[in-house]
Amino acid sequence: MNRMTFAALPGFFALLALAACSSSTKSTPSSTTSSTASEQVVHGKMQAPVVVNAEMQDASARVTLRFDTPATGVRVSVRGLDGLVVTSQPTLADGVDFPSNATASYDVAFTRGSGRSHLVVSVSGDFKGAHQSRVASFAIGTPTNAQRSSNATKTEGANGERIKVMPVDPQ
Repeated sequence: MNRMTFAALPGFFALLALAACSSSTKSTPSSTTSSTASEQVVHGKMQAPVVVNAEMQDASARVTLRFDTPATGVRVSVRGLDGLVVTSQPTLADGVDFPSNATASYDVAFTRGSGRSHLVVSVSGDFKGAHQSRVASFAIGTPTNAQRSSNATKTEGANGERIKVMPVDPQ
């Protein structure tokens, strides 16, 4: 090879690298690709493919679950946070199997806490051969002044999201 070839090769490779970098940063997902609800982009921890809703009343809630895929050995439990006390059975289902697109509804009785309190619904089981869970929290009530003025440290994450660093509650 001659000297001209050796001189041109580094420039050629630099242009190739620049073209590869610029095309990958400008690419956007195609809107013509067909994707179903189960193929959504997942950010963070994998969760069970079940939708959890609750219709909150003054002293009860109607919890409704919709299973997007078949599920086996499902356990559904509820508990209260911030003063809410569940007065009905805390385990709504244990070891139950659900086909795809099945729905299940459960009534939950509770006593509200002062200010804002939460009903937490936990669903776990085997979905497509993998043990997964989903937890959902539903608020009821208006926060008290003490609840509004949290002693949490407020900061921003790497992507600009708001983060509250809560102190440890020794129990």
